[in-house]
Amino acid sequence: MTLESIMACCLSEEAKEARRINDEIERQLRRDKRDARRELKLLLLGTGESGKSTFIKQMRIIHGAGYSDEDKRSFTKLVYQNIFTSMQAMIRAMETLKIPYKCDHNKGNANIVREVDVEKVNMLENPYVDAIKSLWNDPGIQECYDRRREYQLSDSTKYYLNALNRIAEPTYLPTQQDVLRVRVPTTGIIEYPFDLQSVIFRMVDVGGQRSERRKWIHCFEN
Repeated sequence: MTLESIMACCLSEEAKEARRINDEIERQLRRDKRDARRELKLLLLGTGESGKSTFIKQMRIIHGAGYSDEDKRSFTKLVYQNIFTSMQAMIRAMETLKIPYKCDHNKGNANIVREVDVEKVNMLENPYVDAIKSLWNDPGIQECYDRRREYQLSDSTKYYLNALNRIAEPTYLPTQQDVLRVRVPTTGIIEYPFDLQSVIFRMVDVGGQRSERRKWIHCFEN
């Protein structure tokens, strides 16, 4: 075999290998392009308390894995904190709107609830349970609730306070509805993926403040 034929053979083998690599790269690019078409990112935008996080929770229940008992248990403290936050908001509004308590002893109950540091709440027990129940049954607080458009109050207030007996049980485990009703400010990025008709949707909820934008805008650069 001549030198020329040996070189031609080597070049041929190199060309075959180069072609194989090129074909594999093109196949991978086609796969990546096809997969990219199957994944959609959905950025949820809106003002605070507009229901963005609730919508993601609903999608998780309807189209995803839902919430296990362990997942639900992680919301227990937040439910308790929501109850205190709502009652404290109404107590402050009672003063602002100059609505009197119909039962004098509820002035003392208001002081008991008002002094609670909501961020440190991880239990719901007496004397707070009885104080909140008594306040919620006071006609003055009910009038204050009816005038809730005049101040800021969570739309979950009535739901939780009407369920106080159940929520105050020592064995309390939040229901899916309890989880949906929880209100907590979103900071940073919350992303939840789910499949729908062979398409992967990645729903993204972000902190609503302008200062939070730099944390999530890079997620949508593509």
